Amino acid sequence: MSFIKKYVVGLAGLLVILLMGCSRFPIGIAIIESNKLSSRSDIPLYSQETYQPGLNFAEIRQGDRYRVRYHSSFSQNRWMVVEGKLENGKSYPVVLDTGATPTLFVTDVHITENKLPIYPFSGDGESVGWGLCYIPGLRVGDLKFGKVSCTYREQHTEVQFLGLPVATDKAIIAGLPLLRQFSYIAFDSVIQIVEFSLGGKFLPSESAQWAHYKFEIVEDLAGNTFLFATIPIAGLDMKLQLDTGSGRGLAVRTELWNQLRNRIPKVKLKKDAELYPYMGWFNCQKGRIAKLEVGDRTVQDAELAVFPDDCPLVEDCQGLLGMQCFHDTVIVLDFERNLMWVRNKSDNNKILALENTYREPALNFQPEQKL
Repeated sequence: MSFIKKYVVGLAGLLVILLMGCSRFPIGIAIIESNKLSSRSDIPLYSQETYQPGLNFAEIRQGDRYRVRYHSSFSQNRWMVVEGKLENGKSYPVVLDTGATPTLFVTDVHITENKLPIYPFSGDGESVGWGLCYIPGLRVGDLKFGKVSCTYREQHTEVQFLGLPVATDKAIIAGLPLLRQFSYIAFDSVIQIVEFSLGGKFLPSESAQWAHYKFEIVEDLAGNTFLFATIPIAGLDMKLQLDTGSGRGLAVRTELWNQLRNRIPKVKLKKDAELYPYMGWFNCQKGRIAKLEVGDRTVQDAELAVFPDDCPLVEDCQGLLGMQCFHDTVIVLDFERNLMWVRNKSDNNKILALENTYREPALNFQPEQKL
């Protein structure tokens, strides 16, 4: 299963052209292999003996609850993203990605721009292009992450025009091991706010206007963690990997699509492929569903991708559920009770923002924690 599959570009017009088809334009997406970081004199190395952070470890320094605005790339990509700053003041989009298994994931771009110390993995004495990286601190608004261990890859994605780079992937990925350290995280795409809580419980003031679905976090033998939510799709209960770092819709394996297709009429599929950076291109069939029932809500013009059963993206699950399905509402990942809450429409047929349905007195606030 992929732990990083998306990229940020700052030029919305270029993305529109790419969606129209690269055959008509001299624009394309390129995966850039890196610079052999371990051999560069300006990149510090640390040895396993002196410092090797745990892969799933990060200090969190804040009070009980904090809210931060979405990063501007949400409007283009529909993923859950905020702005983060390193201790030197440099800012990057931080994608809050339940589909990612490292605590934090960075690329060669972040390492070279900030001269971050690395511990390269090697095979037969040669670097394999992966490793550990140390970030002394990352700030998201007033929320502080200290002594963060990262996984890095000597690779990044570019949008190129006539072979020349015009936009570069600069997203930092905050994965499930970091996110699950909170008691809950609320994603309010109505007013584009993320709410983090360490000790408070999520208690909606009008529970009748919320649906909730169970999820479980599974760890494989390699230590990778995955969040699977059980939610009805077109009336059929499905166990899907929830991917808050993807703005796509529904991606399923062929076996599951054969069960769904009679419930979703008039869907035309065509052969295509999707690029998942750090994994490559995967053949699939793609289409659009005019109205897709996802739990208690109906998603208009939902994106659908059907992958072969042996595709690495879906070989260990039935499919993936991206944030297109929730881009206009509020969802809450309640890690204390393993529930995903989804805000339904109110009596006047509108989705109310989190701040209009949630009251501070329902929380048990904890004093500021100093770690």
